[in-house]
Amino acid sequence: MSDDGKELSAPRLGLRSFIAAKKSQSEQLDRPSQWSPGVRALSAEEYDRFTDQLARELLATCTSEHIAVIAAQHMIYADELQCVLAENQTEPANVVEIVSKIATKVATEVSMTTLEAQRKHLAEKRAKAVRDLKKDVMDLARSIAAKKWHEDTEQKIKIGEMAKMVYRALLDTEYRKLVSSPDAVQRWIRPVAPDYAKKRGR
Repeated sequence: MSDDGKELSAPRLGLRSFIAAKKSQSEQLDRPSQWSPGVRALSAEEYDRFTDQLARELLATCTSEHIAVIAAQHMIYADELQCVLAENQTEPANVVEIVSKIATKVATEVSMTTLEAQRKHLAEKRAKAVRDLKKDVMDLARSIAAKKWHEDTEQKIKIGEMAKMVYRALLDTEYRKLVSSPDAVQRWIRPVAPDYAKKRGR
């Protein structure tokens, strides 16, 4: 209440300030959670977050050699842009055209490099998975053979016969596609074969 008895009106935010605050809040809520082509970082915090996410993605999908190529391409691209912009005699329209050509060329090269890296990475993963499965089936073959030889108290089972027995046993497992022949199985089980099994004859 003022000295003359009149009630003071409460301070109010201006309409423009209110709308601007709402717009800013809405833009923050609508911002993407990670970077993708065409998305611009609007703050230092967002730039750092996008950079960290992209770096992790590259580390997960690319080899160090391919990451080095991508970095080199972008360094050359940035230098080309600086050179173009430093040429005062270049008309603005020409600058836009040159920058567009450079950006298209670098983007294409980076896309091809990334695609090649992803293919190589997937091929290496598949090869490793096959190697791991092959090791598992070899270990299983040796385990089966060792058990059967341990039970062979009369010492009659030769390595060739054991290979056929283990081969048939492996065909009933999830590894059947990795078992090519009894000859391959014989090579696998040789390290666990007792001396009598390696000798020729019956």
